[in-house]
Amino acid sequence: MGTEPEVRHVKKLRLLTTYARMVAVTVAVIGLVALAGWWLDVPLLRSVFPGWTAMVVNTASMLTILAVGLWCATLGESRIGSLVRRLGASLAMLIGGLTLIEYVMQVDLAIDLLLPFEHQRNQPGLFPGRMAPATALCILLSGLSLLWLNSRTLLPQTLAIATLCISLTAVIGYMFNVSALYRVGIYSSMAIHTAIALFLLNSGILALRQRSQLIELLISDTAGGKMARSLLTSVPLVVLGIGAVLLVGERQGYYDNRFSLALMATLSIVTLVAVILRTANHLRWVDKSRGRAQAELASLNAALETRVTERTSELEAANDKLLAEIAQRQKIEDEARRLSMTDELTGLHNRRSFFLLADQLLRTARRNDQSCLLFFIDLDGLKKINDIHGHEAGDLAITAAAQVLKAAFRDSDVVARIGGDEFVVLAADVGEPADGLTARVQALVEEFNASDRCRYPIALSMGAVGCSPRELKPLGELLASADALMYANKLRRRQAGCLFDGA
Repeated sequence: MGTEPEVRHVKKLRLLTTYARMVAVTVAVIGLVALAGWWLDVPLLRSVFPGWTAMVVNTASMLTILAVGLWCATLGESRIGSLVRRLGASLAMLIGGLTLIEYVMQVDLAIDLLLPFEHQRNQPGLFPGRMAPATALCILLSGLSLLWLNSRTLLPQTLAIATLCISLTAVIGYMFNVSALYRVGIYSSMAIHTAIALFLLNSGILALRQRSQLIELLISDTAGGKMARSLLTSVPLVVLGIGAVLLVGERQGYYDNRFSLALMATLSIVTLVAVILRTANHLRWVDKSRGRAQAELASLNAALETRVTERTSELEAANDKLLAEIAQRQKIEDEARRLSMTDELTGLHNRRSFFLLADQLLRTARRNDQSCLLFFIDLDGLKKINDIHGHEAGDLAITAAAQVLKAAFRDSDVVARIGGDEFVVLAADVGEPADGLTARVQALVEEFNASDRCRYPIALSMGAVGCSPRELKPLGELLASADALMYANKLRRRQAGCLFDGA
């Protein structure tokens, strides 16, 4: 559902469509009654009052056809309705245009008495069935405006307004008995009901121009729209009422026509001044209301800005606190992640971390066509150190072994402690044989044992296996092979007397 103003706007548009339909019915009735008057020879039906100008058959027929076209125009996107509207408008344009050609060119095109209404032929005059020039012009303009009803230009609206002015002039001529306003020649008068029908017909056409600026103004809820509706309904009625009252007084002999004209001018000025003052007062009231609304809006905006500032400060403080909590939590999580992946005693990778990193390193090496070396290393004599010197001494020996291994290998190599006295190292793209790396480790061990940093001598047994990038051996199989080689190395060193007792 739309907002309340949108709902009111839609209702007004529906009222305009309803008005156009009522106009179409009214005009059709006027035309059909006039045709019935000619068919049944009832003068009152075709001339309203005895002695007044009668509506000719062509005029009544065209008004009826235009009324049907106007009704079809209210049906929206109906193809049949659109076709009927266009055909009716085109026929009205044809008859009105041909009649004007007859007057201008002074010819008889034999269109005045085509319809079989015999009583019309007996009327006085040279062309008894011909519509008046003003009527023919209005019929032509009405047909054009109805034909181009959906045009986006201002032409249909302009033609309809021109027809309204011509027909309104004729109605005023009848009201004030000024024949010059509705008659051209002796037998070329626009009938009063013709003028009324044309006025209604074109007001209905304007009502269907719902996207025009004029209609948008008249139905809008703005101050301009309200003023337009008020003035268009009040000013014409007041001015015509004053004229009618003055005309009655003049006919009664209370004053002559000059006095009547002066009084008409005076009363019109007074009326217009009153309307102007009323309009100005309404606009002043609108301006005051707008000013109060703007002041209230400014106050609300100031209060809102203050509230927004306060709320922003609160949110910033809460955000800073939240960021600090997030940073602290991230720090704790990072530390927990580090502890879960790091051997607490040596600072090397633990078993879990080794298997994760080793798997990634092997995949990368195979993708880059690089060979790898896997070392399985055991700290000799740890049990003897623990038994003789205590577990603290054993921890120092493990730490010393870890430092030797970190010094012997690169930062890119994965060095890990996977058990109490067991270490593993995975190195990719080494560039030297395993024996060379083993010799380097043993040299560093001897250097440590000979230094003043050594409190308890250490010894390492090592086994190494190579892994070609074309081999897809699982990590567990490689570890088992390296472990077996390490154990064989330990046996050889024990047989050679290079191990501590109880290793």
